[in-house]
Amino acid sequence: MQSKPAAIDQPFAKSTTNLNPKPALKSMSAYNDIAVTKRFSTAVACINSARHGSLVFRHTKAVASGLDLPVQLIHVMQGAASEISPSDPIEWQLKQREAQDYLSRITETENEPPVLKDRLLLNGHSGEEIARWAREHTENLMAMTTRCEVENFDSWRRSTDLSLGRTAQTVLEGSSASLLQIPPETAQKDDVHYRRLLVPLDGSCRAESVLPFAVRIARKHGAELVLVHIVSMPEIVEASLGDSEANALVAKLRQFNEQNARTYLSRLQSRLSNGDLKVKVVVEGNGDARDGLLQIAEQQDADLFVLSGRGKGAMNGICCGSVARHLAAHSNLPLLLIRERQGDSVNQTKLPERQYSGIFFRESAH
Repeated sequence: MQSKPAAIDQPFAKSTTNLNPKPALKSMSAYNDIAVTKRFSTAVACINSARHGSLVFRHTKAVASGLDLPVQLIHVMQGAASEISPSDPIEWQLKQREAQDYLSRITETENEPPVLKDRLLLNGHSGEEIARWAREHTENLMAMTTRCEVENFDSWRRSTDLSLGRTAQTVLEGSSASLLQIPPETAQKDDVHYRRLLVPLDGSCRAESVLPFAVRIARKHGAELVLVHIVSMPEIVEASLGDSEANALVAKLRQFNEQNARTYLSRLQSRLSNGDLKVKVVVEGNGDARDGLLQIAEQQDADLFVLSGRGKGAMNGICCGSVARHLAAHSNLPLLLIRERQGDSVNQTKLPERQYSGIFFRESAH
């Protein structure tokens, strides 16, 4: 029995110098700083489904155009459900040629942004291979569908993210790569054009770190930025308070948090808004950031989520926070998830101009 062919890891047509991101946004000018977004050298479209290949590629191209990135294509030849390596080398070569031809057909009519001519073919389980490759090439933005038809959902029902396929979840948990995740329900369009980008913010430097990426994509597409904050429901111990007094205290604290949140987003809005960038702010007081963001995205007719993998209260060592994970699993919109790489740090120290009252508003973290 012949051994399994080795992974075919072709080099990029050209390499780009990798610049580390700034540890924190120290001034509002940093939100427009191109250097912050240069942590990525390539946008990599993971094409593991013939049905959704063009969808993934077009959204990858739309985001890459905003960040001035070339696009690279990856295909895992055997897919997630395959267990047996091919025994016939001729059959394997034919499959390899078919995969190359398929990737070429996807890109044959595309000109901008530049699509690298080399195609990257991997061999094995799609999620594991893509996660491995992402760990070895940390300078890339990875793009994929949240689910594809090659996945066996019956064997994946124990997952807490039932709407996130095996491949997408394996890459999410098995690497620290930033991800562009596209639900298969996303409408197929020949030309992807974003009109409204939704950016969740919780007041932390981690959450704000995505603003340079969102600003550049919005400018490229002429899109509106929607800055959103969900005010959490205050909790108090009511052992010594009557119901009316406790309710009044909760209402007062909630009003205080909403006012501070509006002040925070309004200042961001005034500094980001200019002649070529429209910025809108939304403060919602329903307390549930996960479902609240999904509802606001629908109400605002948004086209793309742009958010950080973790917020102000997330623990070190986790792949992403609860809000980011929930949106990745349940959003009907493409989601650009910017995550910290291993070794990156975010300065959580607030600047004096960022203090809007004696007590900064409280919020549940991503």
